[in-house]
This record gives sequence, structure tokens and C-alpha cells, in this order.
Amino acid sequence: MSPIFLVAVPEASAAAIAAFHQRELIWAAGQLAALALPALLLFSGLGARLRSLSARAVGGRRVPTLILFAALYLVLAALVSGAIDWWRDMPKDVAPWLVGELAPLLARIVAAVLFLWIPFALMRRFPRIWWALAASALVPVAFLVLVALPVVVDPLTAHYEPLKDKALSATIATLAARCGVTDIPVFIGGDDDTVVGLGPTKRIFLEEDIQKNETSGQIVFTVSHELKHYVIGDNWTGLAIIAALLFAGLFLVHVIGRRAVGRFGIERPEDPAALPLYMLILTAFWLCVLPVFNWEARHIEFEADRFGLELSHQNEAAAQLFAGWIRKDGAMADYDLFFKLFRQTHPSLAERIRFANTYRPWEKGEKLVYGDICRPET
Repeated sequence: MSPIFLVAVPEASAAAIAAFHQRELIWAAGQLAALALPALLLFSGLGARLRSLSARAVGGRRVPTLILFAALYLVLAALVSGAIDWWRDMPKDVAPWLVGELAPLLARIVAAVLFLWIPFALMRRFPRIWWALAASALVPVAFLVLVALPVVVDPLTAHYEPLKDKALSATIATLAARCGVTDIPVFIGGDDDTVVGLGPTKRIFLEEDIQKNETSGQIVFTVSHELKHYVIGDNWTGLAIIAALLFAGLFLVHVIGRRAVGRFGIERPEDPAALPLYMLILTAFWLCVLPVFNWEARHIEFEADRFGLELSHQNEAAAQLFAGWIRKDGAMADYDLFFKLFRQTHPSLAERIRFANTYRPWEKGEKLVYGDICRPET
């Protein structure tokens, strides 16, 4: 048995703590703004008037009225969120920043043109079950997005190329073989280590500078951590969660939307003037379920750490990796309750360091949690 070196949890600097709390404040302001805009349009009657203007502009045609109203709403939302983003980013080079703000807006408008008419048409034709039909139609769309993400969307934001380092490729192949999988597509690029895609597009992304930023032991642990997501198929869990949220959120829209007819200028459930109400419901619903969503995400990531340690036995390397993020990157060691509930999808770095320091069941002859999935190290 090799000697155990416990890694201390570094303390975050005063500057890191101040920046952390500022990011919390900016995020909270963004969520309040996302609630305030639809509430203002709904309760002031501005939404109904904007619907009437849109209808006149397109000659009263149902679908064009909805699309124009939705586009105007998205522009207003982008102006509000853009102000929050400016506060967060304080860009020195304005042009690239504007491109970064306009590109998502255009994507949302295109999505509205392509898909928004579907739930509104279902409301009109199937008023009692439209929400279930709409959710059922959107789940395959979410699947296709997750499938297309690594081959269509991700390359637009960063350069990725297949892993060429033969030594690292051999290491990954050896680790994967112990878990009964072969020919895992691994790409280098971007600034994060993650598993993306579903089915034929599932692959591992390793950050572009991983071999500069991590020691060989840390790379082995990182790869082992990501192999858990790949082997067990955590992205399928993500798709199931998305499906559940779609059904629950649209059911809420159905229940509350029916009761709003005749109020706030809303003439019927499929009235475009109801869009701010629906956005308000969905935004509030998301904020309510976000703590549960984040809890599940933290559990998945915690288990990925366990999987990575069982597969690699790189406890000290893992703990040093997390400690380095605190010392070098100005990350927080622990989080306050607000951040943990609403922002954090991973265990805190302090928790991850302590777990890496102490989790060594193989040294005690205890059964490994993932011992039936991956062969123990020999």
C-alpha cells in the first residue's frame, strides 16, 4: 500500500470571493429581469396592444401574427438580457461582444419561426390535450438537438480535432477496455472536458490545453471521470429530465392559461397575447425546479468522481487538480446556499478534494460501487 498524501483545501482569495458574489448578484438580476419583462407586458396590457399591432401589420393572419409578436418579444427580451450581460462582461471590444449577443437572438427567432406555431395550433385543435401532444413532439426535437450538438453546433464555437497523441490515446483505450468499450471517439478542443452527443454522435471532448494544464495522473483521472458519463450514458438521463420538464411545464401552461382567458386582453388560449403569460409561467417553473435539477446534476458528477477514482486510483492527482483550480483560477472552494441551490451543477471543489483524499475502498478490500461495470486495476 502506497503512503497517503492528503491535499489541503486552499482558501479562496478576497478578490475571488468578491467576484463570486458579484456573479451571484448579476445572475439573480438576470432571473428577475426574465420574470419582470413578461409580467410587465401581461399586467400592463402592453402585450395585448403589441399583439393588435402585429395583427394589423400582417393583415390579421393567425400564424404571421404569432411569429411577428414572438419576434418582437424576443427582441425586447434580448435588450433586457443584453443590459445584464453588459454589466457582467464589461466588454472592451464591443463588436465581437455584439456578435455574441445577436447570434443567440437570431437563433431564437429562427426557432420561433420553425416551432412556436405548433403548440399554438395544437391549443386550437386539441384544447384539452395539446400540452401532452406538444411535449411529445418536442422530445424528439430535443433528441435531435443533442445528437446534432457535437457535429453541428459545437464546431461553430470552438475548433475540435481528433486526438492525435498516441500515448494518450493508448491510455484512454486501456481504461475504456476495462469497462468493456472500444473505439471511443475523443476530440481535443474548446475549454472544457465533457461528454456530448447521443447514439452515433456520442464522444468525449478534452480541453485544448489539457496536456499543458494537467499532469499525466490528472489526465488519467479526468479521462476516467468522463468515461463514467460515456459508459453509463448520462446524456440519456439528461434527455429524460428534459422530457419530464417539458410535460410538467406545458401542463402548467395549460392549467393556468385556461384560467387567464378573458383577462389581460387574452381572448383565447392560442392568442399570441398569451405568450408573455406562458413565458412567465415557464420561467417561474424553471426557477422552482432548478434546485432539484442541480441536485441531480451534482449527484451525477459526484458519482463520476467516484467512478474516476475507482478506475484510475489517482486520488492525490485528482485532489491536486481541484486544489489547483482554487489557487490558479480563482475558483471558490465552498459555496453558499443560494449558489448551491440555483447555480451549482457540480459538488464544491472542497467536497471533491475531501472525497478524493478519503475514498479508497480498494485498499480495504471493499467492494467497488462500479466494480461490476469496469474491471479493477491490476
